Amino acid sequence: MEFVNQTVIGSKELAALSRGARKTMRRNRNRMVRTLGLLIITLNIFFAWVSFRVGDSRWWLNGVLALFLLVIIVWEDRLNGRFRARHVLQDAREVTASFGPDGYTSTSRATDSSFTYDQIRTVCETSEYFLFYLDRNLGQIYRKDGFTKGTAMAFREFISRKTGLTVRNIR
Repeated sequence: MEFVNQTVIGSKELAALSRGARKTMRRNRNRMVRTLGLLIITLNIFFAWVSFRVGDSRWWLNGVLALFLLVIIVWEDRLNGRFRARHVLQDAREVTASFGPDGYTSTSRATDSSFTYDQIRTVCETSEYFLFYLDRNLGQIYRKDGFTKGTAMAFREFISRKTGLTVRNIR
């Protein structure tokens, strides 16, 4: 069976790809970085409180820094998606992927790339996308409603069988 998917890459798609990588491929590193970030936020809140208690007029700087770091931690994936979308070539934004029995091809106006299913290390899905990770820094995203040939339900079974991997669900 063959599947064809058309996806337009934007900041929302890249944010989903970033979230998937953070929850799968970079999970341990992410846990360590977030723990360190929360520790720094806690210390800044403590220093702001101490500065306020002793009458230092610059106590608010620590509070603002804590708030800034909290926003970065909470919106990490959205920020990554927005910054990475700026670096995607205009001709590479519309991708058509054709999945055949031996591999798949991603085609855009900028390039054509062929891949085999054994290159995929992790397959994930969200409510809107299928995510493929070829390594820690290389991922591909396909909209579930972008199938022009085949369905998302049939594709989930197909890609699981071809890769030998379980499709991981990410919220």
